[in-house]
Amino acid sequence: MAARRGVTSEQVAEAALVILDEAGRLEAVRPSAVADRLGIRSQSLYAHVDGIAGLRRLLALLCLDELAGLVTTAAVGRSGRDAVEAIVRTQLDHALAHPGRSEATVHPPGNDPELVASIERAGGPLQTVLTSLGLDAEDRVHWVRLQLAITTGYAALVRDGRLTLSPEPSTTVDHLVDVLLDRLESVA
Repeated sequence: MAARRGVTSEQVAEAALVILDEAGRLEAVRPSAVADRLGIRSQSLYAHVDGIAGLRRLLALLCLDELAGLVTTAAVGRSGRDAVEAIVRTQLDHALAHPGRSEATVHPPGNDPELVASIERAGGPLQTVLTSLGLDAEDRVHWVRLQLAITTGYAALVRDGRLTLSPEPSTTVDHLVDVLLDRLESVA
């Protein structure tokens, strides 16, 4: 089906990102919501993406590429623990500022080579540093999973307003980073 004249794939992507940012949740980005924002019928969206799975894939690619740029910039000129800390803080800052985008980056790639490449770009700087610190492949997987759980889990708790006791939740970030770095030292 041909798209309505003037509606581009870039506009579909931008509308999906706006909805994701407004809601802070991936589940809010549905074909009907994107179509409504663009002023088109939901069926017209299928010229650009393959339903909800296509929208989630599109968002994963966009958000992973954004994250790749951020963590690469954070790691430049750093090494060892300093590089890991910069990458983790960047990921935490990004997840707290954009919880929906952070959620979108956690997308199983299956056999999709484009998604695999995006995941590798986003994870590349951290993998490089962890390898330089002597972590073998299995330890890197465990450490990255731990970091991912802390980053996305903490951002979700903050987003949902579930951390209500004093002190202010933002003061916990330093503790989270310290725990991760201490764990890293125990395996490196």
